[in-house]
Amino acid sequence: MTFENIIFDFDGVILESHKIKNRAFHQLFLPYGKKIAKMTHEYHLRNLGKSRFIKFRYIIKKILNQNVTKEKLNSLSVKFNKLSFEKICNLKISNSLLNYFKTINKNTNLYISTGTPQKLIEKILKKKKIYKYFKKVYGSPLTKIQHINQIKKNKKKTIFIGDSYEDFISCKKTKVKFILKKHKENKKTFINKRVIKIKNFRNFNFFLTSLKN
Repeated sequence: MTFENIIFDFDGVILESHKIKNRAFHQLFLPYGKKIAKMTHEYHLRNLGKSRFIKFRYIIKKILNQNVTKEKLNSLSVKFNKLSFEKICNLKISNSLLNYFKTINKNTNLYISTGTPQKLIEKILKKKKIYKYFKKVYGSPLTKIQHINQIKKNKKKTIFIGDSYEDFISCKKTKVKFILKKHKENKKTFINKRVIKIKNFRNFNFFLTSLKN
């Protein structure tokens, strides 16, 4: 079947950047001690796909037992970017995915839906020279459910390619078809979930046309 709206999550889908962010989350809280770093890292892994600010608020209040302030949130975000931004920009996009972007049907609209802050995801996509392929890019503070609902307003058949439970639940709540981009880090999360899975983007066009409604 033909999907006219194709939504991509970013980390773990467009790029293997989820690994960099996972490590960065651990490093970010190491100054508070190994125990705290482990707790925050585990919390992050349970909440993949959500905005970093949602996670920071929880960590500051519930794990560090501190008051949440705008200054603390922004400080953590800046430090997180220093640990991850350049490393993410140095990652390579698969040739299969690039070829798909370059050869899509003119009636197909591509979108990004990510928990990464809006300005930051735009900056990364422009640095990777793929921003031009997307009709619109959605980041935080809007949620993925809000992203999907905005995209669905054009009433075209929509599909979401993601790698996290947050992506899966957002699709379920918005009644959008979900495709799991599987990797080592999400294997346990989806072991008992009945979802369509892809390992890479080879023959992606053929894969999409072969899907049933």
